[in-house]
Amino acid sequence: MRVFAGIALPGEVSDHVAGALEMVRLPGRSRNPWIPQMNWHITLAFYGNQPEGVLDELIGNLQTAAVATVPFEIALGGAGVFHRDVCWIGTTDPSGSLNPLAERVRGDYAIGDQHTKNRFHVTISRSGRKAELSSTMAALAIYRGPAWMVDHITLYESSLGEGAGGHPLYTPLAEVPLG
Repeated sequence: MRVFAGIALPGEVSDHVAGALEMVRLPGRSRNPWIPQMNWHITLAFYGNQPEGVLDELIGNLQTAAVATVPFEIALGGAGVFHRDVCWIGTTDPSGSLNPLAERVRGDYAIGDQHTKNRFHVTISRSGRKAELSSTMAALAIYRGPAWMVDHITLYESSLGEGAGGHPLYTPLAEVPLG
């Protein structure tokens, strides 16, 4: 099973992002370039394909990481493009808690040097159409979303192609409280 750990966006934060995307909607587009709202999250660690027998160990690692982290406030802000086709909205982390939390969450199972620059973000499109989205992403560069308290992390299963419109389906496997 393909799994990752992340931070879910509260409904009001997700709705705020959706409103911003609606305001910069691409006129005359027959296909929406955005990832479905239900899939928006901040990835802390990607573990890739793991046998089901490892889940208890992953959850235990998340619990150890979470207990060492007190709830903290973050917000979404700014936007850009990675690797020519991944459109994202960034995070602001006044307490500096995201990086140490992610380091603990990655443990022994995280794949490679992911997020080595720790550019925590919400992926909003993997469209492969940078030229078409460049002005939209430039408009979103000034985006500032509402702040919220991160009080838990989630372990998700990612089932490729099984979600809305052929996107992945992300199923929460465990929610682990911070602190």
